[in-house]
Formats: sequence, C-alpha cells, structure tokens
Amino acid sequence: MPKRTAKELRVYAEENRLLAAHRRAEAALYENTAREVDAGIDYETDEFLRLNDAVIEAENRLPKRFQED
Repeated sequence: MPKRTAKELRVYAEENRLLAAHRRAEAALYENTAREVDAGIDYETDEFLRLNDAVIEAENRLPKRFQED
C-alpha cells in the first residue's frame, strides 16, 4: 500500500470527523425516539424535529459519496 500524502490524510481525517458527527446526530435522534415511544408519545415533538434537522444538516455536510440517494 502506498504511503498517503499529508493532504490525503487531512481529507481522510475530515471525512471521519464528518461521519462521526453524522452518526452522533443519528444516535441522538434514535435515543430520543425510543424515549418518546416509551413515554407513549406518538407525534413529532419539537425535540424530535430539532434532532431530525440536526441529522439532515450533518448528512448535508458529508461528502457526496457518503450521502444517501
């Protein structure tokens, strides 16, 4: 395997940072959803909407090759 350049390593690190941020946003949304379902809430609360928006924003920051179609 060829040695990576400094630029390639920076790109790789940034991609990993963005992926981690997206996964954290998704995890927060899923955890909130589970809590709300357990509490009997069956509608989109303000918190759900806020967390959902955070997931969308995090996904929009991902490189195109990581975004869902």
